[in-house]
Amino acid sequence: MEKKVLVCSLALLAGAVLAPHAIRAADTVEPLVSTNDPMAAFLETRAYAAKMGATAEFRKMEGVAYDKVNNKIYIAMSEISKTMSDQKGDIQLPENVCGVVYEAKLDADNNIGKLVPVVVGKVADKKAKSAYGSGFADVCDVNGIANPDGLYADKHGNLWISEDTDRHTNNMLWKWDGKKLSRFATVPTGAEITGVHVTAQDDLLFNVQHPSAMSKHPYNRGVVGIMTGFKSNAPFESVAVPKGDAVFDVKTAAGKYQVLARVGEAIPNDGAGQRFGQVDTLAGKLKEVCNHPDGNMFLPITASGDEAYLFTNYECRPGTIGKVYMKRNAKGWDIVDGENVNFAAVQGTWNNCSASVTPWNTGLSSEEYEPVAGKSGWQENVKDMTAYLGKQANPYDYGYPIELIPDYNGESVATKVVKHYSMGRLSYEMSIVMKDNKTAYSGDDGTAVILAKFVADEPGKLSAGTIYAGKISQEKDESLAIKWLELGRSTDAKVYEAIRAVKLD
Repeated sequence: MEKKVLVCSLALLAGAVLAPHAIRAADTVEPLVSTNDPMAAFLETRAYAAKMGATAEFRKMEGVAYDKVNNKIYIAMSEISKTMSDQKGDIQLPENVCGVVYEAKLDADNNIGKLVPVVVGKVADKKAKSAYGSGFADVCDVNGIANPDGLYADKHGNLWISEDTDRHTNNMLWKWDGKKLSRFATVPTGAEITGVHVTAQDDLLFNVQHPSAMSKHPYNRGVVGIMTGFKSNAPFESVAVPKGDAVFDVKTAAGKYQVLARVGEAIPNDGAGQRFGQVDTLAGKLKEVCNHPDGNMFLPITASGDEAYLFTNYECRPGTIGKVYMKRNAKGWDIVDGENVNFAAVQGTWNNCSASVTPWNTGLSSEEYEPVAGKSGWQENVKDMTAYLGKQANPYDYGYPIELIPDYNGESVATKVVKHYSMGRLSYEMSIVMKDNKTAYSGDDGTAVILAKFVADEPGKLSAGTIYAGKISQEKDESLAIKWLELGRSTDAKVYEAIRAVKLD
């Protein structure tokens, strides 16, 4: 996800407050850690991959979904522009400002060899106007995707696609069954849809991120929500494109949207008086309340899925993650208790974006837009983290997948937080683990970024393994063939030692 430049958009008119993302300087800034350094593959992963011949030309690589039914993954490219359409390098595609979802089949070793475009957005007819008024145009066709972001493949093989766009008046949530694209939901103008997740019981979750204060209550703040009275495999007719006051509301094709958490409201029975989205400094001072709920991680506690922990990313800098214990009732869900996860042990967390659940039932969060660690200006790039820590922050502490492990031994009520430094430092939209419990694919968000893969040494343990990056060959049908280049192998402990050894003076 990226802070949007809004040109005469309804979101701007409504005063939408958008996520505070870093403006990433390109790899022209000399880094504190040289690409010749023995640990460069893990601390300057993208630059090192480019040096080794990998393709660093992707643009706005977003969500990754794993379809276990059909043994494939999907990757969202929010738009095809800039380094993907500049007619230079390995990727020379036509520009598509509405974006593409790619499909990639997995082989017996959980490798992918080609990205094939399967859901393609298109620009609307020039005469098309948004439903809100003649002064605003839906740049992308309202009957197709615009800037796809979050992806989730349910157990039936359906792909759920959420938008992060100002090219539709209202962001939309889509269901694609491999043939037909159906619009399931729209959210208030100025908001994006995040956190799309489908449970094993076909319960659909999604969030309303950074809605305008002019949206209808309760959607004038960010919310985390779940559908009731609807299962993901149920048929439905596409919800209508909003008109009039409906542009300031949540509309769904079926069922009812239940709000589970609302930014700024108290977390029930947390024992500390915390609020959803609250970010305190390590000294205990309120820094902000983050209006950007993002990735959801639903961890069932019972076989029925009627009781579960739900972890939700809050995409600010510093970031946070909320945890609630939720229990199904006759009409929906109750929130029994919860907490904001403590990140003191890992120097805090940063821009927690999308997320997944590991095959061993832990959460896998992310740190998007890693701070540029250039020899000049690096202090400014981590000033928010310095204020959070109460001491000078190190830029190399941020930009990794984060595993969230509830205590199974009864020793602590707190969640164990593990940053997987061995997976490399990128702008992690998210990572997702394949059925071998070892191979993980990641979305690297930004411009001039890479396609990354990680293979753990042991199943179920992401603390040691090997990083790979893709070398792309474009084919005539605009598919992208992939050759994997090995970048290096290490462990979380060794990379952490290297971070502590970086000279910041």
